[in-house]
Amino acid sequence: MQEINQNLAEEAGLNITHICLPPDSGEEEIIDEILKINEDTRVHGLALQISESSFSSKVLNALKPEKDVDGVTDVNLGKLVRGDAHECFVSPVARAVIELLEKSGVNLDGKKILVLGAHGSLEAALQCLFQRKGSMTMSSPWKAPQLESKLQEADILVLGSPKPEEIPLTWIQPGTTVLNCSHDFLSGGYLEGRVSNIKYKASPVESPTAGPEVTGLQLRPDTFTSLAENETIFTVLVLYKERLAMNDDMLTRLYSTFLQGSLDVVLLGHRLVDSLRKAMWVSWLQLCGYSDIEISRAQTPKAVDVLAKEIGLLADEIEIYGKSKAKVRLSLLERLKDQADGKYVLVAGITPTPLGEGKSTVTIGLVQALTAHLNVNSFACLRQPSQGPTFGVKGGAAGGGYAQVIPMEEFNLHLTGDIHAITAANNLLAAAIDTRILHESTQTDKALFNRLVPLVNGVREFSEIQLARLKKLGIHKTDPSSLTEEEMSKFARLNIDPSTITWQRVLDTNDRFLRKITIGQASTEKGCSRQVGGTFFPGETVGVLPLTASLMDMKERLGRMVVASDKNGQPVTAEDLGVTGALTVLMKDAIKPNLMQTLEGTPVFVHAGPFANIAHGNSSVLADKIALKLVGEEGFVVTEAGFGADIGMEKFFNIKCRASGLVPNVVVLVATVRALKMHGGGPSVTAGVPLKKEYTEENIQLVADGCCNLQKQIQIAQLFGVPVVVALNVFKTDTRAEIDLVCELAKRAGAFDAVPCYHWSVGGKGSVDLARAVREAASKRSRFQFLYDVQLPIVEKIRTIAQAVYGAKDIELSPEAQSKIDRYTQQGFGNLPICMAKTHLSLSHQPDKKGVPRDFVLPITDVRASIGAGFIYPLVGTVSENLSPEPSQAMF
Repeated sequence: MQEINQNLAEEAGLNITHICLPPDSGEEEIIDEILKINEDTRVHGLALQISESSFSSKVLNALKPEKDVDGVTDVNLGKLVRGDAHECFVSPVARAVIELLEKSGVNLDGKKILVLGAHGSLEAALQCLFQRKGSMTMSSPWKAPQLESKLQEADILVLGSPKPEEIPLTWIQPGTTVLNCSHDFLSGGYLEGRVSNIKYKASPVESPTAGPEVTGLQLRPDTFTSLAENETIFTVLVLYKERLAMNDDMLTRLYSTFLQGSLDVVLLGHRLVDSLRKAMWVSWLQLCGYSDIEISRAQTPKAVDVLAKEIGLLADEIEIYGKSKAKVRLSLLERLKDQADGKYVLVAGITPTPLGEGKSTVTIGLVQALTAHLNVNSFACLRQPSQGPTFGVKGGAAGGGYAQVIPMEEFNLHLTGDIHAITAANNLLAAAIDTRILHESTQTDKALFNRLVPLVNGVREFSEIQLARLKKLGIHKTDPSSLTEEEMSKFARLNIDPSTITWQRVLDTNDRFLRKITIGQASTEKGCSRQVGGTFFPGETVGVLPLTASLMDMKERLGRMVVASDKNGQPVTAEDLGVTGALTVLMKDAIKPNLMQTLEGTPVFVHAGPFANIAHGNSSVLADKIALKLVGEEGFVVTEAGFGADIGMEKFFNIKCRASGLVPNVVVLVATVRALKMHGGGPSVTAGVPLKKEYTEENIQLVADGCCNLQKQIQIAQLFGVPVVVALNVFKTDTRAEIDLVCELAKRAGAFDAVPCYHWSVGGKGSVDLARAVREAASKRSRFQFLYDVQLPIVEKIRTIAQAVYGAKDIELSPEAQSKIDRYTQQGFGNLPICMAKTHLSLSHQPDKKGVPRDFVLPITDVRASIGAGFIYPLVGTVSENLSPEPSQAMF
């Protein structure tokens, strides 16, 4: 049938293609494809070639009426019934039946016509058109009662489907004109909807009776005139190399057709091969050497509103950004508050190397396996990447191969503008600090007070935030005119000590020349210059976002952010500066999680994500909570932690889980044979330089030696009482002996299971074994526990992490670090969890120490406080908060 259609179209200069879906495609999948074509201006018509069981009102009416060339939608059928056939698409087969009868000299007026075995739009169109010609029309299924008597009454018989064998041809009376329009190739008639002139030929067929009295006509489309000249056209290929047995030459030729070809009408039907669900034709691209971005672009994501419906979101719970992403409103949590949570899975890794371990690809591959292949509701919750690594050496964080979030460009760049909003809020606060210092240094108490509490319509009133500051100062007055001069001065002056300012300006760009600059050199700044530094990720504001529980909670956290100390050693906060409301307004949309999808159409939340070496490195609590409600009690939410388990996972448990109250069920620990070889003593690796043979050839000893790091990370997870499933991310250079060795040693170290994964090369299908292992591990009772009690002194919490997690012998505090600890304890911040800022490249503070370093003393050079985010962060060794996640990317 496809070949006949293609040949007919080529004769007319028309191009058609089939978008093929798996045989078991459901209603929503068919509708998803229809909606994509509706929005594609390069496609002018769509015909459905799907099984009768798939036809439903919902499917048919998903078509845009102007692209409904078969006239199946309610809109087109309704216009036909009303007599407005000139304004709508009419079934081309039905129109051809009328034209053929008239051209054959048959007078339709007063004729009795039986439409037999037709259904849907064809049946309705035939009845309407015959009635307009003055005919008396009957319609009947093949197995209707009294069929023989109906056949005897008919002057004209139109066959809409093949005749069952049990119906004898002798029932048809001599002299009856019979039109057979039931053959599959007649679907080619759909082209009539876009063509100004179609010709049909009448082909004689064998008489259904023994005699010549019956007029038999076979309806056959003959030629089609082409569409209007110069219309933009486009072709889609649906290929799967392994299943279709096509050679490379054929694939290359077909891909060339894709690049240069054209499409006027799309046929939507079922694929007859067992291919990857939702993978379309992209599965052979990688075999031909195409990059991650080319694979990403080869798959058209389903419309985000369709995705939202699939996962149970209501129309008023999403805010659409373009066609492929949307924000989800927090009101959803209230609606689903009584819904049971799903299982909570964390993806962590061994100590990272420049070779990459692939936590994001494992996360995406796992949810693709769960949802697309095991039919289990699942959600991926990922961090939003910074532009710094994207334009540096590391690149983006959308995954790779067949385990990606799409569109990749939108994921990695800007998304919905969250990081820009966070950056703006951070820099607004930085500007407010210096502006306040300037005004306090140049104005009297009274002038400063009048600026802060101006006359409005002759009246001075305190704002809510100012009343809160008065209460904090112990001044219980609400009338500005009632303050004494001393109280007025106390209220108006923050007396910030410039040497204690910890708040920095930020920029989400690799600009290393802003690491240390001098501000305030213009004459208008009146001598308020000082030397400052900048960071390349948006400071504490990006630490607040992932830990917040609501808009009000975020506002309170932003207000608590400590930016400096006053000259008496007391903390100065954003609320003291009076900018909390402004910061919240700037971030009011950033608090909403961003909805996207994987290559295989499974849902993903992309939200927040500070780096795990200098912050806590996790996506947002809100995204996780919403996802856990959406997947239901039997579903899974899979999120990732930055870098190795010693950093990202430890902070996830001790910081994020404290903030959220969520209890994890499973840890998936990602490792690669190549990275383990480096931990086993393999040679150094430089980005862009070909790998040495140790990494491309089998080396059992290096793998065995490097598994010490994997074993240590398993033990770290066990400190928290969470079962561990090791995901060995397999590369093409890995040998079976190396893979088996890693899995065996991981199980000996206490892993619940260890599974090789192939999601990068074949998508979710390659992680089905991992998904099954995770599902089984999650069925066990969780024994989750925190590593330390937050009420312990700051020093003891730091020591606990250093010894239990990193394996240090002890810690060593610099005088500055001890001074800061004393200050924060005195200021009432001693009961916060700890967020260690250290290199991610080693369990120790020395990046070059691979494997499992021992007997080292961990140096704490400084201690900072993120009071709004809610943690104390010690700086370990030479790590600086001005550095980006990897030294090779440290531009700012």
